[in-house]
Amino acid sequence: MTEVVEHRLQDSDGDFRVVVLAGTEQPNPACAAVFGEPRDGCLVRIQSRCLYGEIFGSTNCDCLYQLDKSLEEIKQNSGVLIYLDQEGRGAGLLTKARGYRLCQETGIDTFAAYAAMECKADSRSYGDAVALLKQLGLKEVTLLTNNPGKLEGLELGEIKVRPRPLLIPEPGEHTLAYLVAKRDNQEHMLSIAARLRWRVIRFAGSRWLSPRRAALRKAAVQPVGALAETGSVSEKQVA
Repeated sequence: MTEVVEHRLQDSDGDFRVVVLAGTEQPNPACAAVFGEPRDGCLVRIQSRCLYGEIFGSTNCDCLYQLDKSLEEIKQNSGVLIYLDQEGRGAGLLTKARGYRLCQETGIDTFAAYAAMECKADSRSYGDAVALLKQLGLKEVTLLTNNPGKLEGLELGEIKVRPRPLLIPEPGEHTLAYLVAKRDNQEHMLSIAARLRWRVIRFAGSRWLSPRRAALRKAAVQPVGALAETGSVSEKQVA
């Protein structure tokens, strides 16, 4: 049996259980907020930490929307929110910050920036999420996600998964650019409204798809040092 620490918390809607994974060397281990009495098939959200979106309210991603929407739906029923300390798609806050800086200096997206820095596009794992779900007695869940990688992660842990997309209806320009990058690089789902809006932006020649960005995106598959040699960005800027 997985070792955990359990207690209760209160919010404006009432109280709920908190289950924190123990027996790990991680300073901030995986934890779950458990609402109601979850049973097989209940709603589950696996949220990876995002300081910029969840705390700073950045519109460069859809993390805050997904967190708020998930909590809204889970609280209306019985379900589980699992929170993983996997900032920057598992690369950490510093790598994420350097990636953002490179994006802003060159116009490439975060996936191309990670490639330029020779980092994995996504190094997250979901074994701890599986452990928490099994500790709660769940063998089958309805997963609130647009990310096929999360489905695979749970299925590898022998959790049966039925996906339910969390599609932001009217994303702003910065959010939309990130959603399209996730779709193109990780096969994330994108709402019909967002797809239509992206077509309009692309047709209008938005800065997100300018010739300069296309050239820099192509160059970004080179290591950062190679970019520095071409004059696109200095090593000092990404150190």
